[in-house]
Amino acid sequence: MTRYELTCAEGTFDLEVAPTAEGFRVRLADATYLLRLKRGTGQNEFVVEVADKPVGVTLIEASSQRVEIILDGDRLSFQRPASVIGNTTPINAPTSNSKDFVTAPMPGKVIGALVREGEKVKAGDPLIILESMKMEIAVRSDRDAEVARILVEDGAFVKRGQGLVRLAA
Repeated sequence: MTRYELTCAEGTFDLEVAPTAEGFRVRLADATYLLRLKRGTGQNEFVVEVADKPVGVTLIEASSQRVEIILDGDRLSFQRPASVIGNTTPINAPTSNSKDFVTAPMPGKVIGALVREGEKVKAGDPLIILESMKMEIAVRSDRDAEVARILVEDGAFVKRGQGLVRLAA
């Protein structure tokens, strides 16, 4: 689960997002929503389904720390809180002898990379989503670094301990 601060015209709200097999589970205040994402007509356009109701979204900016979108004409900014960024404990530590590789904590299927080569990441940032035993697992960075190379492709099956991402200091 990843925490964000949502900033909009109404103020700032704490938001928690967790990937699921169907999409994303989003918790805002005491409410929980299931979101499904689909590609829209343009390169940065998406359709978000909330309770099976489609809503058009335009992506303005996306990084491991910040997402900015336009939703129904409103510009929304999602920022990871500084308190979360500095104090996150990674889910996995590399099992390889090389400290430069983040490895698969279990066998599974690569659902997707959440970062791009050259992107700077912090300890605890999610890098890759794996599916294993019908669960989606975020494989996280064990340190502050730059993504040197993504070693797997979407849909690939990986073994436990297999390198997923190479990090550079």
